[in-house]
Amino acid sequence: MSQTHSIEGFVSGLVKQFTSRPDTVASEISRLRVIRRQTLGLLTYLTEEQASWSPKAGAWSVLQVLDHIILFEGLYREAIGKLIELVKQGRKAEIKYSLSDIDVSMPGVPKAVWTAMEIPLDFANNFIPAVVRQTIIRFPIVAATSPKIADPRPGLTLVSMREQLGEAARLTAELLATPLPDDGQNMKVSHPILGVNNVVDLLGLIAAHEERHQRQIRDVLMNPRLPRP
Repeated sequence: MSQTHSIEGFVSGLVKQFTSRPDTVASEISRLRVIRRQTLGLLTYLTEEQASWSPKAGAWSVLQVLDHIILFEGLYREAIGKLIELVKQGRKAEIKYSLSDIDVSMPGVPKAVWTAMEIPLDFANNFIPAVVRQTIIRFPIVAATSPKIADPRPGLTLVSMREQLGEAARLTAELLATPLPDDGQNMKVSHPILGVNNVVDLLGLIAAHEERHQRQIRDVLMNPRLPRP
């Protein structure tokens, strides 16, 4: 995809989300189901060899991308689970993650710089709409490094990834099967880079993240050097 098309997609996606109806937990879960079916659809004719193939040194294979999707969803599903427990305990439903907890960053920026910027970033994030963060994640214009907690694991297979993608979707839907107070609007997770997000926003981040990596998978599948059956 050209830089021009990426920018056009970024803008159109931003406009679409700003003008669409307000999201709810139920609508985001439904959207996640659709996106997950799309991801599984990309694997329909994939062989184990193709799924394990990497387009270049240091680049992820399709299997690694899938595992990253699963781990990223698990990270935020765990956060939502903690928020639910805080509500049950009658405590304030807020979780604050630091850059040490989730070490997202951008290439070329020293860790010391990010650390020094944590407080200013925390403040600035209060004024950045969730839709902006989600759109930036959805379209691969801004490069970012993956947090270590979501780095792909060894020993991946296509069968296991298909199973775990289905299981992850089921667990997320089950966790949110019971209605939340104010539809999760006042249950929040904050992070210096990923921002301040309520439960609906977190589901939106999961969706945007998976859509971003669907493009990565399509790029691998369209690579002329991909092993052919």
